[in-house]
Amino acid sequence: MSKRWCECPGHESRDFRELTDHYCAHFIPAGWELEYATLLEREERRTLYITGECSRCGGFMRTGEDITGIGTHDSFLRDVCASMLRFRPYAGRDGYGLYRGGVPPRLEWYWRQDQMTLAERVEQFAALFHEGVDQLIARCWAKEHMPAQDFPRETTTEFFNGVIELVQSSGFWPDQRAFITCEPACPTWPPYLVLCHPKFSFVPELKAGAGGGLCIECYLNGIFDSAGNHRLLIGTIKTVCDDRDTAIIMGSLTGALLYYGEAYRKNNSHRFVPYKAVKLPGLKAQKENEHGK
Repeated sequence: MSKRWCECPGHESRDFRELTDHYCAHFIPAGWELEYATLLEREERRTLYITGECSRCGGFMRTGEDITGIGTHDSFLRDVCASMLRFRPYAGRDGYGLYRGGVPPRLEWYWRQDQMTLAERVEQFAALFHEGVDQLIARCWAKEHMPAQDFPRETTTEFFNGVIELVQSSGFWPDQRAFITCEPACPTWPPYLVLCHPKFSFVPELKAGAGGGLCIECYLNGIFDSAGNHRLLIGTIKTVCDDRDTAIIMGSLTGALLYYGEAYRKNNSHRFVPYKAVKLPGLKAQKENEHGK
């Protein structure tokens, strides 16, 4: 079945600058595609594409990277794997390894690619190849050689939920839990809400609710993201009651959150260090084939 290519003027332009501007503004990636004939024989040219669609007209778009085919099938598999880990067009990374600028859906897709588990990466890699022997060889190779992040990254919402679960599992959550609600303050996206520096503290503050009742506002203080925040509300715990007994219960809960929040941060501090790119050693630079049709 033939694809309906993007028909926007920018995509049809013969001016490379206009074409690149169009991809920067409208290319939304959705998957990978490997163009090759055979795995076991050498070829002069093979290309790995990121495929997707135009955010304006919905037409098919792809951008690729040429992979030389002069080596063995093992070196070819290695080069494809390296490209999948590195190739992220139209999305620059900052010093923390986070994607900055560009179209949010594209940046999110790249970020999700980086967060894949080893098992997910192995299957995604194998699916690039022809069914049968090629996929079998690719899958076996990937299980032995595919690198992955040592640990998943946490967003501010996941940190907040993690502290809540730790307090609950430790037996310090109030029995009156039906009257207490937890509301994360931040979405799981954009990526600058990913924690990428460990020099912060979790600070719960007990306050009177704006509309009555009591609330515990939970903040991160210090250095924790690439957006330059030094204090950020990440969640709120609320109750509609404000009598003496409830105030004592919420005060006790605030203390438990303070203690277990710090315990959670220390136990997971290795997940908050600045990013390092996942890559294969001995990576060779490849020639980009930016807008291959």
